[in-house]
Amino acid sequence: MEKQILVLVVEDSITVQRMVRQMLQDDPGHRFDVLACDNLGDAATILVEQPIDVIILDLTLPECTGVETVNRVRAMDPDVPIVVFTGCEDDNLAMAAMHMGADDFLVKREVRQGSLLSRTLRYTIEKKRARLALDRYALEMERLAEARARQLLHQDRLATIGTMSAGVAHEIKNPLAFMSGNAQALKDLWPEVEGCLRNCLEKEIGDGEEITYILDEVPSMLADIQSGTERILEITEGLKNFARKNTSETSAATVESCIDGALLLCRNLLKYGIEVEKDFAAGEPPLPLQPQRMTQVFVNLFTNAAQAMDGKGTLAISTAIEGEDLIVRVRDSGPGIPDETLESIWEPFFTTKPEGVGTGLGLSICRKIIEEHRGTLTVASGGQGAEFTLVIPLQPMPAVV
Repeated sequence: MEKQILVLVVEDSITVQRMVRQMLQDDPGHRFDVLACDNLGDAATILVEQPIDVIILDLTLPECTGVETVNRVRAMDPDVPIVVFTGCEDDNLAMAAMHMGADDFLVKREVRQGSLLSRTLRYTIEKKRARLALDRYALEMERLAEARARQLLHQDRLATIGTMSAGVAHEIKNPLAFMSGNAQALKDLWPEVEGCLRNCLEKEIGDGEEITYILDEVPSMLADIQSGTERILEITEGLKNFARKNTSETSAATVESCIDGALLLCRNLLKYGIEVEKDFAAGEPPLPLQPQRMTQVFVNLFTNAAQAMDGKGTLAISTAIEGEDLIVRVRDSGPGIPDETLESIWEPFFTTKPEGVGTGLGLSICRKIIEEHRGTLTVASGGQGAEFTLVIPLQPMPAVV
């Protein structure tokens, strides 16, 4: 059996209320249950107490007249369909009522058959249901798109971490090698040190030259071990911070520190054949940044530059304060970007690299991160090298109350 349609008639004329009720009850194909009231106060009470499917609304009521009546009823319930039912034949009034939130408009004199009123109500209800369903669908699509964007951002970071893993392993291997060598040397020397100490304890004087050598070398070996340990800690801490799951935390940080963090992570890519030139502006203030994401931007830019230069060339990084903005320029001496692909590089999944190298997401995500910081990221290439320019507003950190 078809669901009964619950109609609320808001009309100050008892005669019109009865006419509407009779028209709807005479419709043999549909079941209408009609409630009626003659003022907005009673209408508000009924809307709270009853699951109204559609409202038939007169524009001339004791408390309110004209299209403001629609606005008042729409404020009571933002979703219920409203059909304006008025004696005024005015197209401008009809448009104004629709603009205020009405779903349809009928002139009383023109409604001579219940079938027209019934059909209008049913179509209005279905149209409203379809619109609400589309709104819910749009919200769900937006939610899924945001979730997918976060997932892609995380995937790109993981891919970057994977690319850097071999370099980080190599960076750790070098200090480990000399730490291991010094530890072995100390192990080999220890019997002699122990013997000398025992001789001293027994008031016997050993080989003074050998003792002097040991005393001179041990501090140097210990210093090398300490230096290697600090280097490993620095590298692993940088990688750990970059890989942290929560990347959206905003904190006071300088862009310069993010650049230095990215250079540390990319050291193995850059240290052999690439000369890094840094020219940082003095007095850069701490800004409200998402440091991990900002570091990710520079890791992507430096990695792309190193790959474009095939491991040999110059990477120039500069910052400047211009008015209310911090300008960062990253320039490489590679072959440059062809004009036909200059704008395409920002598209998700676009890549000029061989299959299996990179995700094609790096630059699109870089631009998104900079835009989240209310900045811009652009590129220029004049046939030799590429220069990426970041403009970041010098917005102060909010004061702590």
